[in-house]
Amino acid sequence: MTLGRSVHFVLAVCFWGLIFAMCLSWRLQKRRNSKKEALERRALIKRLLHPDWEFYERHLQRPAPAALRELFADRHLITSGGLNYEKGETLSSFNPVVEGSLVDADTSRVGHSMVPFVWSGCGDPIYLRPGATEADTVYIAYHDDPGNVQIFAKSVAVMVEKLKDLNAATRAVKQKL
Repeated sequence: MTLGRSVHFVLAVCFWGLIFAMCLSWRLQKRRNSKKEALERRALIKRLLHPDWEFYERHLQRPAPAALRELFADRHLITSGGLNYEKGETLSSFNPVVEGSLVDADTSRVGHSMVPFVWSGCGDPIYLRPGATEADTVYIAYHDDPGNVQIFAKSVAVMVEKLKDLNAATRAVKQKL
């Protein structure tokens, strides 16, 4: 073997060795990320299924609505994502009702901090207003229009009923397929 061929051989081995090492490294990183995402998902589900009602009631300055407690007791619904609501509106994911979920909103525009219990499909927080005399009306604050807060549902009970009805029909269709 000549010197030129030996150099080419060594370069080829080094090149393919580097390619192999990069592929192996990429696969290992992907596996680590998958495990990390699975752990994060389990932790999120645990927080969803164990709301801190004492914190939430301190924040609301009143008892948590029974319909909201029932909603968070429904493991299947609370861990689902991409739920239908009405008129093409979707709910992307539920938010744990824990102290770390407190969102300090621009109080000059919204008037209070909030603890969203669900996020819209567009990433808008859906929540109850705090206050001892507030009703259980559900509000949505639009992230792309600060200060634009609208009524999302007349009450938590109405919202939960509509959510269960619409998504039970969707689940039945999926089960038939």
